Amino acid sequence: VRRICSRLGILAVVVAAAIVIRSLYNIQILHGAEYRQYAAQQQLLDTTVKATRGEIYDANGITLASTSVVWNIWADPSYSSILYTTSTNDDKTTVRTFDPTMCAEVSRELTLRLLSGDGESLDAVDISSEAYQTQYQKVYDAFSKTDTKYQVLATKVNNAVKLSIEDYVSGFNKAHKKATDTSRKGRISVSSEKSFQRNYPYGAFAAAVLGFTDADGIGTYGLEKSYQSTLAGVDGRTITQRNAVGNAIADANATTFAAKDGSNLVLSLDVNVQEVVERYLNEAVYANNVENRGAAIVMNVKTGAILAMASKPDFDPNAPLDFSENLAYLNEQVNAEPEIYTIYKKDANGNYLRDEQGKKIPEEDPDYTGTYRDIQWKNKTITELYYPGSVFKVITAAMGLDSGHATLNTTLNCSGAYTIAKQTYHCAGKKAHGVQNLAMALRNSCNIYFIQLGQRLGSSAFYDYFDAFGFTERTGVDLPNETGMMKYYTKSQLGEVELSSSSFGQVMAVTPLQVCTAISAAVNGGYLVTPHVVDKITDQNGNVIQEIGSNIRRQVISESASDAIRQ
Repeated sequence: VRRICSRLGILAVVVAAAIVIRSLYNIQILHGAEYRQYAAQQQLLDTTVKATRGEIYDANGITLASTSVVWNIWADPSYSSILYTTSTNDDKTTVRTFDPTMCAEVSRELTLRLLSGDGESLDAVDISSEAYQTQYQKVYDAFSKTDTKYQVLATKVNNAVKLSIEDYVSGFNKAHKKATDTSRKGRISVSSEKSFQRNYPYGAFAAAVLGFTDADGIGTYGLEKSYQSTLAGVDGRTITQRNAVGNAIADANATTFAAKDGSNLVLSLDVNVQEVVERYLNEAVYANNVENRGAAIVMNVKTGAILAMASKPDFDPNAPLDFSENLAYLNEQVNAEPEIYTIYKKDANGNYLRDEQGKKIPEEDPDYTGTYRDIQWKNKTITELYYPGSVFKVITAAMGLDSGHATLNTTLNCSGAYTIAKQTYHCAGKKAHGVQNLAMALRNSCNIYFIQLGQRLGSSAFYDYFDAFGFTERTGVDLPNETGMMKYYTKSQLGEVELSSSSFGQVMAVTPLQVCTAISAAVNGGYLVTPHVVDKITDQNGNVIQEIGSNIRRQVISESASDAIRQ
């Protein structure tokens, strides 16, 4: 019997040892890497070090967009032990009983500080206001979720308010740490994390060019979007050991990978020119009852540097979601173009609902919020098409001079009407200008002269010049959302009537910036340049990293032809 018991004991030890060895093998060898990763996640705290976004300056060094440090305040309700009592059920599960009275007290104190503006003027906060009630409810609801570890209480809080909250939490926890009343014993867990706020000191100034950033600090429109990677920089990291409740151990060795702050943009935009452009563009839009906004560009014809660019009405990039100031105007625009802006009913799959005649059914009470914002955010100079009309006669004149089909002294007769393939054209007011040379025809804006000049060019040459002047492609400007959907007749589509209408700018739809670059090529020596808003990129110390400068895409007409047009 003893021998059997001894053998069984030995067997039991061997089996136990085998189980331990197998477990160690699984943990350390077979799944070692996986468990090491789990251990690192539990033992190490990996914190993101936010990079500071670069600033945007005008040509004179005036700040148009900057970044300030703000704080996001968050709570860990699961670790805020004073807000609940803990008990254990018969099945060994833990139950937390929420304490609404204590939560109300804490929520009130935090809300007062969040709305004080300076962390001190608590008595000045109106507790009957809607702002107070909204913020209080947000804090209370966050703390009520006692099974969660991360709840945002407020975002973009200034440093004074953040310090006030930290002092309150520290004092509260110290006072309640050793309370004799168990209902008043415990702690609250409230922390802050560094964030950044984008500021546009001049409000709705050059808004369509600058654009704005979203709630996460990512460029959404304008230069903020097209130069997102340049401005954003690269976030860093700090890795340190943490304690059982997840907080960093103060004296632990930390490994820090420093953030690389974003670079700055120095624009060719000049605030003085921009201010004049915006002032008079605003006046022109309202004086002429413009339905679809107005646009203006001032550009250096030799380099393509944009000194001013505006679309009006626009928006304040500090509050891009707010369209209230332009609501009446936006309503007029939407109502004026129902074929573009009407919102139609859709089914659950996103398909349009149609009536018995197969027509789409409009919404009875449409929500135009998204439409309003989209309209005022757009940079009209590059996103929308228009018919240039008589401005295009400068380009047709350049075509005639460069091709040799005309000189400054070439005379053609305008009798006030001209018929091509049963299509009769007139000059404005059906005025007859008589015999005139090229310069006179430009001064008189004579349709008949340029129709005849277009005929001399012919469809093939006209289209080749039209293409060379950049009307069939994007300009390549360093701004986002430039449309590539221009409307024009191709070479094979240019019949007599189409050529005649095209020669004085009546049938092609292009962007204002395309016209600006084409006119520039006509007068700058014949060179098509790439327009640009950014002149150079600098680092945080002001050192120049990159100069943009002029970029000549091609020569369109000869210097002698351009000299004649310039005259």
